[in-house]
Amino acid sequence: MTTKLLAIVVAALILGGTVSCTAGGKSMPEDAAGLTRADVSELSLRQEFNRYREHYEEMQRVLAAAQRAVHEGEWDWNGGDDNPQIGGDGRTPLPGADVDNSYFLESSRAWTPEGATGSRGDLDPMIDYFEHRGANMHIERVADTYYLDGSVRDGWHVEYFIQPSGRYSLTVSSDLFWTNNADALARAVFGRASLRWPDRSSPGEYPEPPEWDAPIINRPRI
Repeated sequence: MTTKLLAIVVAALILGGTVSCTAGGKSMPEDAAGLTRADVSELSLRQEFNRYREHYEEMQRVLAAAQRAVHEGEWDWNGGDDNPQIGGDGRTPLPGADVDNSYFLESSRAWTPEGATGSRGDLDPMIDYFEHRGANMHIERVADTYYLDGSVRDGWHVEYFIQPSGRYSLTVSSDLFWTNNADALARAVFGRASLRWPDRSSPGEYPEPPEWDAPIINRPRI
């Protein structure tokens, strides 16, 4: 095998996890769940809705694992987290993605440890969490706030902020997912959502995401 051919084969293997190919050999970018736009184009809105629910529940599992790494008790909610977020620009680029054909999910929680002052050592439990999983992470200090972020599994990112005020925040977000119509999906979710969430909850506790067969109870304001 020539050096040039070997390089092509290696490159193809490396890219294999993020793109698929058409019969003609043209690459097709895969989203955070491993589907291409062609795959998603065959889905009905109901199927996309059910796919969204699967992503939402996966997000909650990632969030709960990260929460337990630093605090098993209750966390404060920072608002609801069941609506798809506007896509286009993602943490990981998805060629061809825009606000109409993609979305992502995000959820945040916060807590205030007793006597906390934003010490660098308070990052240690989260650092251990990343290292135990062999995951890459980045730590940065901005003024008096420490910021840690990284990817703990394919398609999911964790961010942890610790501040001198003693307020510590944790956010989990996904890479982009393809959709046939971001607005239609968002309306379908919003229309069925209870728009209620707890003030506080323990890791792994969250309201069930809306179901397709639930009645439409919310109408978008125009």
